[in-house]
Amino acid sequence: MKHESRGHALAAVKAACNLIPFVGGAIASLIGDYIPVSTQRSVEITMELLAEKLKTLEGRIDVDAVNKEDFSELFKSCYLIVVRSQREEKLRAAANLLANLLLKTSDPAKVSYEELDHFVRCLDALSIGAISVLGAARAIAISAPMGGQGHFHFDQLRDAFPSYDVSLTMSLVSELRGLNLLHVQEAGIKVPDYGNYLLDLTPIGLRFVERFIEGSF
Repeated sequence: MKHESRGHALAAVKAACNLIPFVGGAIASLIGDYIPVSTQRSVEITMELLAEKLKTLEGRIDVDAVNKEDFSELFKSCYLIVVRSQREEKLRAAANLLANLLLKTSDPAKVSYEELDHFVRCLDALSIGAISVLGAARAIAISAPMGGQGHFHFDQLRDAFPSYDVSLTMSLVSELRGLNLLHVQEAGIKVPDYGNYLLDLTPIGLRFVERFIEGSF
């Protein structure tokens, strides 16, 4: 039934596009020919990534102990991300979230359902640019004297994305800040382009990038 509803919605969009002069037919064809195929490919890739992750976790999984309602809700939340995106960063993170829920209760890498539920919403809310910035922040933090726990300056992050406008980079930082994944300390004396703002990954931001973006668990 849901599949039929999506089909009807696509048909309505295609019909509306056909009314656009000159390019409407081409846009309708693009929607009709590419969107369903792209969505199916995203689902298949995510299932492959999940199977790959579960294989590496062999012996650490306990499916029987999983709360079925929690699994159902998390799966549906991840599925929404999968059908909305074809970027591997998001698909892999969705697969990692599901795999973590299947870990044995005693596994030290297992995250609570409440945190997984929060993380899947972070993943859905974040743009691809913000995820890239979070990964770069992690890499810069690792090279810092405190090995991942120290502050670093915004200009170090800015230099990691030379093709980005400075205001775009700061907007991506603000996405992460809004979800408490990245802490920003504004400078008392401001310099151009936010150069002396201090940044650091929050503990929950560190867990998110390590366990689910990088898949280290």
